[in-house]
Amino acid sequence: MAEKKPQDEVSLIHHLNRNVAKLAAHMEKARFDEYAAMFSRPVKFIWFNFLAGIARGFGIAVGMTVIVALVLFFLSKMIDLPFIGYYIAQIVEMVNSYLSEGKSMLR
Repeated sequence: MAEKKPQDEVSLIHHLNRNVAKLAAHMEKARFDEYAAMFSRPVKFIWFNFLAGIARGFGIAVGMTVIVALVLFFLSKMIDLPFIGYYIAQIVEMVNSYLSEGKSMLR
């Protein structure tokens, strides 16, 4: 077996140092240390996820309110159209009859 030359070892060490530096840069870019620290404190992790869930729920509520308001606005503009207004009136009538039946069943 041939002995390794010192030059090969030096180039191997330089190559290894470059790869370790790249790995360190990628880990810093990914903020892996903050991610690992978050898991080391479970109370902080649970609190953070709780607050994120509240924010998501609030965002969904606000978003759906805006969408429903827009749909109702456009439906109110369409009710004057003869063809569409007839179907919307039928839907309103069905909903009202369903609600009145439900109220009578609860009494």
